[in-house]
Amino acid sequence: MITEIVDRIMRGAELEHEVVFQPTWNTLLDDTEAGLYQATFPWYFNKERAERFLYSDSLMSNYIVPFVLTDSHVRALGPEELAGHHFCRPQGYFTHDLADLLEKPGTSLTMAETLDECFRLLKAGDVDVVPVDIFSSRGAIHRVFDEPNAVRRLTFVFSRQQLHILVPKNAEGAQELVNRINISIGRLELRGMLQSIRDIHASMFLRQYQ
Repeated sequence: MITEIVDRIMRGAELEHEVVFQPTWNTLLDDTEAGLYQATFPWYFNKERAERFLYSDSLMSNYIVPFVLTDSHVRALGPEELAGHHFCRPQGYFTHDLADLLEKPGTSLTMAETLDECFRLLKAGDVDVVPVDIFSSRGAIHRVFDEPNAVRRLTFVFSRQQLHILVPKNAEGAQELVNRINISIGRLELRGMLQSIRDIHASMFLRQYQ
C-alpha cells in the first residue's frame, strides 16, 4: 500500500522515480544522507531524524496496538494500564508514545534489532508487550510463531502515528523536492485518491487478518 501511495504522489509531482527495496533499515538513513538515494520512506517522526531530514506531509496514519501472548497474564483496557510491563520495539522505531509509561515503576523497554526479534522475545517470555501497527505485525507473527493464535491483540489503540517521506537536509534542492511532494499530496488528498488506495488495501488486509 505505502509504495503505491508514494508512486502516485511522485507521478502527481511529475518526478521521475525508482523505488529500491532494502532488506533492513540499519544503514538506510546514512545511505540516503550520503546521496545513494534522494529520499527514503516510510518513516515515523522522531526528533533525532528531524535534525538531519526534512519530513513530507503525512502519507497515511498507522494505528499502533499492543500484542501479548494469548496465555499471558496481561489484561488492560487502555495504555495506562500497561504500566509495570516490559515492552519491545525495533531499533529505529519511535518511542515517544511510551514516554509516560516508562516513567512508571517497573516499566521497561527493549530495543530489538528487528520486529521479528521483538516477537521472538515475546514468545520466550522475555518481554510482555509488543506495541506495533497491525500491518507490520501480521508478517512477523507468522514468521515467528508456528500457531498465530498464540498471540492476541489487546482491544484498544495504543497510539496513532503518521508515516512520511524523508529527504536529507544536506542534499541540494531538498526543500524544493519536499515542497513538490507536499503539493502533490495535498492535491491527491483533496481528490480522495490517496484515501481510495488506503481503503482498498485496508479492506484486503482485514479480510486476510480475520
